[in-house]
Amino acid sequence: MDFSFKDVMRAPKLGFSAKKIWVGFVGLFTGTILYSIMSYFAYVSSIDWTWREVWRQFRYVPVPVIGETHLMWYGWICWVVGVVFFVIMNLIAIGAISKLTFEQLRGDEFYEVTDALKYSFKQWKAIVLSPITLAIFIGALILVGFVCGLIGRIPYVGQLLVGVFFVPVAFAALFVVYLAIVFVISFLLSPTVGATTESDTFDTLFELFSCLNDQPWRLVLWEVFIGFCTFAGVWVLGWLTKKALILLHWAAGLWAGTRMVAEVSHSWWETMWTNGLWYLSPCPAVQWIESIIGRITPVLIYPRAWMSVNWAEGIGSFLMGIGFYFIAFFVIAYGLAIWGVGQTLIYTVLVKIKDEKNLLEKKEEEFEEEAVEEIEEKKEEKEEKKEEKKLKEKKKEKE
Repeated sequence: MDFSFKDVMRAPKLGFSAKKIWVGFVGLFTGTILYSIMSYFAYVSSIDWTWREVWRQFRYVPVPVIGETHLMWYGWICWVVGVVFFVIMNLIAIGAISKLTFEQLRGDEFYEVTDALKYSFKQWKAIVLSPITLAIFIGALILVGFVCGLIGRIPYVGQLLVGVFFVPVAFAALFVVYLAIVFVISFLLSPTVGATTESDTFDTLFELFSCLNDQPWRLVLWEVFIGFCTFAGVWVLGWLTKKALILLHWAAGLWAGTRMVAEVSHSWWETMWTNGLWYLSPCPAVQWIESIIGRITPVLIYPRAWMSVNWAEGIGSFLMGIGFYFIAFFVIAYGLAIWGVGQTLIYTVLVKIKDEKNLLEKKEEEFEEEAVEEIEEKKEEKEEKKEEKKLKEKKKEKE
């Protein structure tokens, strides 16, 4: 590595890896399942919705629109919990991607996905509790502002106290803005800090403040660049995947033929394709989201109508609908892979610049641990060989 911006530019290339995309896929798939379960409970808890109505309206992924969708207050809590589950699972997946990238940069090309996921789950406190700690601290400072407004309601004395403590409170508000910036950065770098260093929540927070204070412009500009690379990577792979599906639809339809159903010619392939698209969840009724989705997958804005089929075609349509979701997760997972790789490269380079510390160098302790493990393995092999010899000798004696 050159420990410069050139390394950060390698993110799309290093992100195009089967292992990293698979980890992103697992994170998206698991997070979506947890989110969908909680969203269904959020809708069903309202009197206006039933399980069947939610399914007909949204299929697998219900997405309420804040300000337009009417849910009970506890329904909104369920939905927020689902969003939190989704974010946590994807943060852990990004942490695993960062671990894979970190070990790859250190020369271990065969680091296993299961080991990366285990390590990321082991570091969940550093990954998850860092943003939560900042959120709690920000909320506490905002609560102080509420208290100041409450004190101001005291006749005469309240107004005097507010005037006296105005400057400290104003600086506290400025500190809240600063913490809000760190809070956003915590979602970006916390998984990487946990993956590259065995740090706890306090150490992770210290690294977040250090990166922002020592290298603010590099951090901001490089994050913007990684965001652009992530968007471009997803767009290109999505475009290619869309063309591939169009080719599949055309090729399979040439010789698919027709069948007679109720004395009417029936194209089973077109029916299964249409019903498979029916399983996709519709786009949220938000104008800017619809304008973006309309250029990519218009079917999410104008969903297909379900067509009556026999049991075999029904099962095939269901499986095809699941397949469409898997393909979508695959495309988005590549974006997660680029993002996780980019955060790893950014943090590794920033640490080298600001602390003159190479995270990729193995510590002496690690070499000692590896040597100890090798010695123990050799001992175990010797013991196994001795036991085998003893067993052979006993067999000979019996014979």
